[in-house]
Amino acid sequence: MGAEVMKDAIKALKTSPEGLFVLGYMLFPLFALIFAGLGLFMVLTGSKIMGLVLLLVFTQVFAFGSLKLVGMRKALLEDEGK
Repeated sequence: MGAEVMKDAIKALKTSPEGLFVLGYMLFPLFALIFAGLGLFMVLTGSKIMGLVLLLVFTQVFAFGSLKLVGMRKALLEDEGK
């Protein structure tokens, strides 16, 4: 029963402009910034492999995910305007 509620909540989040705004403009860029800072810190303190993984994988996932969510929000708002 809990999994169904979670699936419904995620579906509602993906179909509302407000939810996409929070994810695309606030949460994902914040996570990208946090992971970039953490990755840079790890590279500078000697943990180079894990720091590079954070910089090259996780930071990019959140940065491009943010762009994808902003595009989804824009498309959703254009559809509502028609």
